[in-house]
Amino acid sequence: TQETPGEMFMGYPISVYCIVGNEFCERFSFYGLKALLPLYFRDFLRIENEDIATALVHTFIFFAYFFSILGGFLSDSYFGKYRVILWLSVVYCIGSSITSLTAIPGIMGVPPELWGAAIGLILTALGTGGIKSCVSSFVGDQFVKGQEHLLDRVFAIFYFAINSGSLCSTLITPLLRSNYGYAVAFSVPAALIILATMIFVAGSEFYRNVPPGGNVFSLFYGVIKAAFVGRARASASGKYPQRKSFFNYAIGPYSAKVVNDVARTMKVFTVFVPLPVFWSLYDQHSSRWIYQADRMDRNVFGWEVKPDQVPVLNPLLILTMIPLFNNVIYPGLERRGIILKPLEHRMAIGMGLTALSFILSGIVEFFIDYYGSGKVYFLWQLPQYVVMGAAEIMVSVTGLEFAYSQAPKSMKSIVMSGWLMTTAVGNLLVIAIAAMDFVTSDYGLQLFFFALLMLIFLLVFLWIIHDFQYKKAFEDDVEEEVEDDEVYLDVYMTSEVEEPDSFDVFQKPDGASELDAQPQDGRDSRDRSNSYGSIVI
Repeated sequence: TQETPGEMFMGYPISVYCIVGNEFCERFSFYGLKALLPLYFRDFLRIENEDIATALVHTFIFFAYFFSILGGFLSDSYFGKYRVILWLSVVYCIGSSITSLTAIPGIMGVPPELWGAAIGLILTALGTGGIKSCVSSFVGDQFVKGQEHLLDRVFAIFYFAINSGSLCSTLITPLLRSNYGYAVAFSVPAALIILATMIFVAGSEFYRNVPPGGNVFSLFYGVIKAAFVGRARASASGKYPQRKSFFNYAIGPYSAKVVNDVARTMKVFTVFVPLPVFWSLYDQHSSRWIYQADRMDRNVFGWEVKPDQVPVLNPLLILTMIPLFNNVIYPGLERRGIILKPLEHRMAIGMGLTALSFILSGIVEFFIDYYGSGKVYFLWQLPQYVVMGAAEIMVSVTGLEFAYSQAPKSMKSIVMSGWLMTTAVGNLLVIAIAAMDFVTSDYGLQLFFFALLMLIFLLVFLWIIHDFQYKKAFEDDVEEEVEDDEVYLDVYMTSEVEEPDSFDVFQKPDGASELDAQPQDGRDSRDRSNSYGSIVI
């Protein structure tokens, strides 16, 4: 790992340009493919029931985000981010190529057999999901202490690249589908992920690689087990100290540094709990909102807009609104003394706007039902896209930076995986409602139901984050300056409690290293690392 800043170009490490270029091409591939799926399932694979087709679209999106936990685990525990991104990019290339080949008319029979599409899409989901958590944290790894001021800007640029790729692919692939068929349309995303992999490899000599920190899942299990055992024995005996936090009972079998990392990560995960509902609404712009557009008048000066082109409004608005928010709205509010905090202001307001976008979509659906298919102009969807775009910036862009900045150094990919898993769970919620008629078979009422659900979980979110205390970016990346680990105990212990001479009441937990299993009075100097100050967990 390089401890000094990497070679710079125009204010940023050169490695960042390779990662952002890779992200643009990869997102072009992913969103281009995803834009084709609703009509591909319904028209090419002959799945005519729109609820089932919707469920299948969100099943693909679910796995695309679910596999992020695998990528985070492999990168943080064993192989590092670079190798995991490279290996799974190859899997991604194979999956996209299979998806394109099996879309050639007649090659899978008439009507087409589903197994070819299933293999291609599963491999694509594995590839895109596996690299997703790694790439977003890998770009943050390119910065060192002293470059904190660049983080918010680089994540905004990173998100700009995501939406640029989405904008281009959502415009191009539906046109290719309409004029040349699905095989050609799918071949473009396949070509772009191959290009993305080549760009990523081209930057190999410039990357700052953070080495993996051991089996993170085993570490989590060991710390939690030690905390349960410690609390139980402390309660039973009555002579061992009471701790401020549940996780503090694991101090002893594990170093306070490790316990603090796990506790901090669990605290961040708690903030994520209500977010699947946000994603369950957001991702329907690539399924139900397309089907809604398909029932609307899309004629523009004699040219008919394709229904799967309408979602291009989302990245187009995002590309316009990101600089508006970063350069006008947020600075303007700050000049007036109004500071929007990430959780309680930006993300909370964003969730409220998300609910509003679905109320607007429900109103549009009411008019479609009232006037009939093809009678309502498709630009009546514009207000819901504008509101959803503002919501995405306030929730997704803010949440991406929050997840990285609040994650302990050793667990950044795992935390980013947890962030992405909220998308997977949100799509699972859509699948349940679409496939099982959990609420109602009436499409308009489902939209209003999702809006109500978002408002309920907004209140849950506000309750969860009301006492959250932020840490500064790179706060746990300082040089080793701590002379005695008792500084950690000062964070965790109540002042009136005396520390016992040893922690022999604990057994070495499964998965703990010899270093982490040492009692506090016989610590190895390698445990004397980063001070967290007075963080309250």
